[in-house]
Amino acid sequence: MELRQLRYFLAVAEELSVTAAARRFHMAQPALSQAITKLERQLGAPLFDRGGGRLRLTAAGRLLMPEARTLLERAREIADLVPHAQGQERTVLRVGAIASAVSGLLPRVLPAFLGRHPWVLPRVYEMGQRRQADAVRNGEIDIGVCRLPRGEAGPAVHVQPLGDEPLCCAVAEGDPLGAGPVPLAALAGRDLVGFPRALAPVAYDTIVSVCMRAGFSPRFSQEAENDQAILGLVACGLGVALVPELTTRLAVRGVRYLPVVDAHAVTPLSVIVSAGGPPEAALLLREALRALRPPDGG
Repeated sequence: MELRQLRYFLAVAEELSVTAAARRFHMAQPALSQAITKLERQLGAPLFDRGGGRLRLTAAGRLLMPEARTLLERAREIADLVPHAQGQERTVLRVGAIASAVSGLLPRVLPAFLGRHPWVLPRVYEMGQRRQADAVRNGEIDIGVCRLPRGEAGPAVHVQPLGDEPLCCAVAEGDPLGAGPVPLAALAGRDLVGFPRALAPVAYDTIVSVCMRAGFSPRFSQEAENDQAILGLVACGLGVALVPELTTRLAVRGVRYLPVVDAHAVTPLSVIVSAGGPPEAALLLREALRALRPPDGG
């Protein structure tokens, strides 16, 4: 089996179309089909169900997909590490992060961290927090940035709180809430846009809890599965959204961010590590704590 074959397989698996996958590689469709057939013969199992005029992954294909991604990522890491073998030894640090941390926290942390630790080669993966806990436990990533409170990541991993992050209110341009700070109670009766609870239980439960404290039950009229989609729905005028301060780093046309006046309107920000993780993970954790703490250390 060759890495090239795995790249071909992943492209077809992601597109579920040999034609679209062939365009990625600027190759003829029959040549790609032959490469996939050869891989199936080598593995002794069909990877795709070609019946009914639609391409679907078989059980073997679904099993191979994450393994192929892991192998190709390891190959990329090796290609980055080997050229530096004659200089200072490089260390790959695999970081999982929720979307708001990728756009809001890591740009504040990673540049200074890499300046202090130039031998570290970072790999950043956007992933949900439950997935992060499993990935740290299984050794797929070294550190995760999420919103899990202590004790909720399960066995063999440790949750280190970074602090509480204020919630802000995302509104459409021209919203009657105006431009100033928003009392949380002002959102009573308003349509809210947020994550489905099944996808982001901590975010969902946090919003419900702070709204109940303010004396009302939130009314979610729209749900979306990522920050950009939530903000897009807000820009459409379909509701307002309570979002972490880190999310306000995302500039979306037609959306304004207003501070929320409520001491309880916060969401936890934390890091997941394992006891046997690389020392660079602990170094990055310290860098994150330094970036989020006020200058007086309070």
